[in-house]
Amino acid sequence: MRRIQAIDIFRGLCIFYMTFGHMMYWYSAKSSFWLYEIVWNLGAPIGGGGFLLVSGMSAMISYKVNLEKAKLSGDFSMKNSRNQYIIRALIILVISFIWNFFGTLFMGVPGIWIWFVIQTISISLLLAWPLLKTSRLFRLFICFAFWIGNEFIIVLLKPFEGQFNFFGILHFILYNVPEQNVILAYFPFLLAGTVIGDILHEAFNSENIDTKAYLKRHLTIPSLIGGLVLIIFGVLFQFPNFLDKRAFSSHMFIFGIELLLIILLVYIKDLGDLKLKRSYSVLKYYSYYSFTIFLAHNILYFLFPPILNALEIILLIIPIITLWTYLFRIIYRKLGKYASLKFFISKSAEYLANKI
Repeated sequence: MRRIQAIDIFRGLCIFYMTFGHMMYWYSAKSSFWLYEIVWNLGAPIGGGGFLLVSGMSAMISYKVNLEKAKLSGDFSMKNSRNQYIIRALIILVISFIWNFFGTLFMGVPGIWIWFVIQTISISLLLAWPLLKTSRLFRLFICFAFWIGNEFIIVLLKPFEGQFNFFGILHFILYNVPEQNVILAYFPFLLAGTVIGDILHEAFNSENIDTKAYLKRHLTIPSLIGGLVLIIFGVLFQFPNFLDKRAFSSHMFIFGIELLLIILLVYIKDLGDLKLKRSYSVLKYYSYYSFTIFLAHNILYFLFPPILNALEIILLIIPIITLWTYLFRIIYRKLGKYASLKFFISKSAEYLANKI
């Protein structure tokens, strides 16, 4: 199976950006918080929504590979694939609760039930499994149904916020800390990623297919048109809410940017003649160790208190993230996959699925 490098680059961008953005958030004094807000808002397409999108792409490609494997091998079945998938998602969910617990104790996180991206990814993966065998068009329909439905549900539940009754508890489950990656608004990013992953896998790994023509028809033209429409709509609808990650217009704007970015990366790295070996070598470590780095970078929280001005932040973060990247370059060369939390999660899921 051919590896699609655009996915690796996109994943690396997401983790690099989140590492950089979190440090800005942790270290900024209130008077300099404007710099963080600029960086975090402008980079939203490669933030939580981007990480969910690329997780959906990877999930669908893995599903397709296992589907092909099940057809060719008598020792492997889609039941086993399903069990591995669900166990992997549940392991990630347990890790998210452990992280939320320690974050609550030491980093000011407001509770164990909070929609940080790994909790959202785990539950989104569980929700996505029964939809993976459906058509691409149906999955896109579900994405927009969730985005639109979310707008009605949050209005209906808002009056019950903080109340100890069914609707109050439901509001807490769905919208505790609403500026985070709440499930109804961010599950569509992962599901949309399964559509893109489906197209990319088909284009690059199917025989008797003209890859460029297939991508042009199924991804490039629809994504260019759809992406531009979503960006324009996102900016104009209830302007300037496209900068508010809780808003419907922001979700449309972010998804539109992501579509254009994926097309650009595919054409530059997987189809084009431009080789980005040096540029990509940095992002490679962030992609390969995406889950490891996402969890490990939280130790950087304890380096400085939130008292730094904008200039101090820039002067400190650049050397810190340079050393951080170099550290994982050494780890990659010395330990390879044995330092990858994703690798151990997959192996654990495989082992438990085989036992089942």
